[in-house]
Amino acid sequence: MLGLHRSSLARIASASTEAWAHRCSRRTGSARAVQYGAMAGGRSGEEEEGRNDGVPPSSDAAMAGVATGGVEDAYGEDHATEDQPVTPWAVCIASGHSLLRDPRHNKGMSFTEEERDAHYLRGLLPPAVLPQELQEKRLLQNVRELESPLHRYMFLVDLQERNERLFYKLMVDNVEELLPVVYTPTVGEACQKYGSIFRRPQGLYISLKDKGRILEVLRNWPEKSIQVIVVTDGERILGLGDLGCQGMGIPVGKLALYTALGGVRPSGALPITIDVGTNNEELLNDEFYIGLRQRRATGQEYTELLDEFMAAVKQNYGSKTLVQFEDFANHNAFTLLEKYKGTHLVFNDDIQGTAAVVLAGLIAGLKFVGGTLADHKFLFFGAGEAGTGIAELVALEISMQSHLSPEEARKNIWLVDSKGLIVSSRKESIQPFKKLYAHEHEPVKDLLSAIKDIKPTALIGSAGVGQSFTKEVIEAMSLINKRPIILALSNPTSKSECTAEQAYSWSEGRAIFGSGSPFDPVKYNDKLFVPAQANNAYIFPGFGLGVVISGAIRVKDDMVLAAAEALAEQVTSEHFDKGLIYPPFSSIRKISANIAARVAAKAYDLGLASHLPRPRDLVKYAESCMYSPIYRSYK
Repeated sequence: MLGLHRSSLARIASASTEAWAHRCSRRTGSARAVQYGAMAGGRSGEEEEGRNDGVPPSSDAAMAGVATGGVEDAYGEDHATEDQPVTPWAVCIASGHSLLRDPRHNKGMSFTEEERDAHYLRGLLPPAVLPQELQEKRLLQNVRELESPLHRYMFLVDLQERNERLFYKLMVDNVEELLPVVYTPTVGEACQKYGSIFRRPQGLYISLKDKGRILEVLRNWPEKSIQVIVVTDGERILGLGDLGCQGMGIPVGKLALYTALGGVRPSGALPITIDVGTNNEELLNDEFYIGLRQRRATGQEYTELLDEFMAAVKQNYGSKTLVQFEDFANHNAFTLLEKYKGTHLVFNDDIQGTAAVVLAGLIAGLKFVGGTLADHKFLFFGAGEAGTGIAELVALEISMQSHLSPEEARKNIWLVDSKGLIVSSRKESIQPFKKLYAHEHEPVKDLLSAIKDIKPTALIGSAGVGQSFTKEVIEAMSLINKRPIILALSNPTSKSECTAEQAYSWSEGRAIFGSGSPFDPVKYNDKLFVPAQANNAYIFPGFGLGVVISGAIRVKDDMVLAAAEALAEQVTSEHFDKGLIYPPFSSIRKISANIAARVAAKAYDLGLASHLPRPRDLVKYAESCMYSPIYRSYK
């Protein structure tokens, strides 16, 4: 039954409604037959397909419905407009009790009197009918009453599992307050304690035990039309290291932001953790650890598992499902991105997403400093996937702006790793991705000496070494520059290179500061400074939406550049007056729509878009494709 299209189900249902009703009522007792196959407004499943999805049905998706597993969206929920009534139970009969426990369709006390009668909810709810706005107000009050960020996180995860639309309504309307709870920095603590706070599974778990049958595992996921996958192997979770299977909190949180901030529909988002073991002894000895109790697989065993996974994703979901690699260790992150970028639709947020948001901040920051990127020097503290990814995107932007070769563009970009400044004499001992920045210079062992030698305009930290931007470091940057650009990008807060207060006070209020973790406003010499958060959440939701609405088949660097430029353009003169190099998160959906439009436009320009014809107004088109968390009316 699960493999049938809705039109087939409708024909079966119309031919035997009474028989089904009799059988189902006997089976469920209090449950009754509802409308079988009747979609919103009386339309058939085929007519309803794609109505508010914003994306034309693709041949890959159609093939997936026939040849692969997964459950068709029989409720029409993803394709109905906000004011179009939908039937929540369209395949078989269900009780009101079950409806209240289905997170996608549950509205709690917002069910109207008519809906309570039509769907057997009478008596299962208190008599009051509360509008969604009042539910939201009550929940926000509940969240604020919780003292611990981790308890707030657990409360919101529970809400997401109970009432999906209310969760996203709360997120969309209160994004600045709740973003640090749902994602960094709180999600880091949640991952560390994931085994202890585990309630119910979220996402899909693939382990070494599943080798040879990953396609079968993917088919166990109840949705078949997947737009975005976020996958991790848990080896480098934020700045916390190897958390193994407990890294699942990252894909789950990331995809919640894809929906809340970028409007990607929740049913089209799939979080995946690939469990190849962990080298974290504390977890291996933890009785509540949820993953494989073995050392990490490496080499051929690891490679074969990832190869099988990528092939299975393409076979099951088609070539237009975006796969975002998340929190892989450096040695795997670059390898996987390079290996699959020519054959799959892949994106690495730690490399490309971080690079885009930092480049946007640098472009905006130069409004304070003056000149172009090519006129300045940039020093990176940290030469891992984030640092080198940012450096490469900055070099690409310099190359395009100034018509320089990539080699010339890299000359003003310097990297410091754990052994000091990366210079040509170290070429034989460093990883390949660092060699592009091994310039001619005497060896320099520490960051402070490198600053004094290189004299950079901007200092960018991504090493995950807390308090590495010391008072001497900030003061040295302030001696060299009237307005030093200081970006402390490492997460969580404990790993941040410096705090906002330190950056402003040690630079005597002259620093242009941005951080990966959120910091409160700082008052210095009677002036209030609002720290900018260089959060990847500015980029990846809109980027993913742009890929989805264009039907892009590959991700190219030009698309990442387009996202960075679009973000920088959202910083207004009013924001600059407050010292901001990023726009406020309160307007994130508008920002995401503009980023999506620019990414989609670049995909069309490069001939990588498959959804034709090209929309005339891509910003309006992106906005129209965004998931809305407003409750639907059920008939």
